[in-house]
Amino acid sequence: MIDWVIFMKKTRDLLTALLLAGTAALCILAADTVGAAVYAALQRCLTAVIPSLFAMIAVSGLLIRSGTVTAAGRLVHRAGRLLLGMDGDIFLIFLFSNIAGYPVGARMLISCYETGRLTKREAELLAGVCFGAGPAFIYGCIAGQLYRSAKAGLLISLSTATGSLLCAVVMSVYLRRHGHGAPPRSVVTFNAEMLPDCVSSAGRAMAEICAAILGFAVISALLIRTGALPAAAELFARLTGRDFTTSAGLICAALDVTAVGSLPAGDYTLLPAISALVTFGGGCVFMQLAAIYRGKLSLLPTAVLRLGAAAVSFAACRLLLPLFIAGETVSAAVVTKVHSAPSPVPSVLLAVMTVMVFMKYEKCRRKNV
Repeated sequence: MIDWVIFMKKTRDLLTALLLAGTAALCILAADTVGAAVYAALQRCLTAVIPSLFAMIAVSGLLIRSGTVTAAGRLVHRAGRLLLGMDGDIFLIFLFSNIAGYPVGARMLISCYETGRLTKREAELLAGVCFGAGPAFIYGCIAGQLYRSAKAGLLISLSTATGSLLCAVVMSVYLRRHGHGAPPRSVVTFNAEMLPDCVSSAGRAMAEICAAILGFAVISALLIRTGALPAAAELFARLTGRDFTTSAGLICAALDVTAVGSLPAGDYTLLPAISALVTFGGGCVFMQLAAIYRGKLSLLPTAVLRLGAAAVSFAACRLLLPLFIAGETVSAAVVTKVHSAPSPVPSVLLAVMTVMVFMKYEKCRRKNV
């Protein structure tokens, strides 16, 4: 009799080994292709990802370390239980994570799980709703670059929020039966070590996020070079009636949502698909979550909930689209961007200063020890 657990594990290990071997071969045999892919991904990191996420990750760490989330959670506990069945501190994490960006909610939830505030099942389910792109990414990377319109950003924000909120409402049935009560009383404290510690932690987090984006850029290049992605794009184009370039861009965005900026600019008919992709997050985001969980939590509940939220987001965007595009110029296929990318210099300087803060902090800590 076949042990399916062992079979699936061996299959996964084999596929991983083949993917790594193929990636290594691509790096050797097609260095120009890999270089171009990595350069484009690095540009996205410097001009979009770091500016939209770094500050939020640092602030979220400061809120947790200082006890602000726990203290403020007592004030909104009744509202959280009434609206979504969430305890006060978890309700704040839900709100903050949908504003701050993808990895922030996961980092806050894993802290709650490690301290015993949440059970494993609760943390896994909550990770599926404490999950959002954040307005900085939506407006900076999508609305500002593809549409140069605040209306597009508002529509995507409303659609993604609708998907997450509906999933939270459905999950509230479970949460109402498993509440832990109001958060314990906590005194908000700040000290001189907290800020540099949170800044250095945010720097490490951004390094992990950018490394995942660069890795998926190489994987996408491998799929293109082997013909797998063009074949999938051709099939997708036949099924949806989209052109090949758009179909390939959507598949790349499903692998790495930051690649959504490479889609044809000005095509408002793509907004429902973009909303669904942003709501789901894509393979790169799930790799980042896996790095945060480090085997402590399962990704399956998060993936199932995000697929449901993506479907809701797609439907909501299709429903609201006629109201938002009134007076806008709608293009069915624009193959060139109409914007110029901002300078990456501020992000580079931010990375350099983060390293300097981290080194200084480590030096001072060694002296104190």
